[in-house]
Amino acid sequence: MKKLLLVAICSMMAFVASAQRTPHALGVHFGGSTMDLEYQYHFNKKNFLDVTVGVFDLDDGFSAQTVYNWNIRQWPQWTPRFATWKFWGGFGGGVGFYDGDDSGFLFGPVGTLGFGFTLKSIPLTLGVDYRPMVAFVAGDDFDILDSGFKNIGVTLTYRF
Repeated sequence: MKKLLLVAICSMMAFVASAQRTPHALGVHFGGSTMDLEYQYHFNKKNFLDVTVGVFDLDDGFSAQTVYNWNIRQWPQWTPRFATWKFWGGFGGGVGFYDGDDSGFLFGPVGTLGFGFTLKSIPLTLGVDYRPMVAFVAGDDFDILDSGFKNIGVTLTYRF
């Protein structure tokens, strides 16, 4: 998994040399309960779709999540030469498989609140976010995983 994330980061950096501004972004997210590869589609400056795929509960499962986000507020004047700061939030859903104490199909609603900045020189965004998931597991028993609530993390995306 570490090699896959390293390859993804290096591939994103290769785009820097020949980047054009498009609505697409690739990135990684390292959280308290997930490690994900992410794809974003920016509809405009106000909203974007975020699709993530990765491990859940660090090694006990797999999840795919889709979240519709809004750029709630932007502050381009804070550091006008360096970056534009922004605050975003959204909601969506996730599915996957969990293989811990209660194995089974994983599903539930997902939310996002994030704060970060996008560099002016290259379209690289670095942020801190909270992505809680009410993770229901349907298998032999029906259970709610509390690890879905502990997903505070760091996100890094490159828009190309």
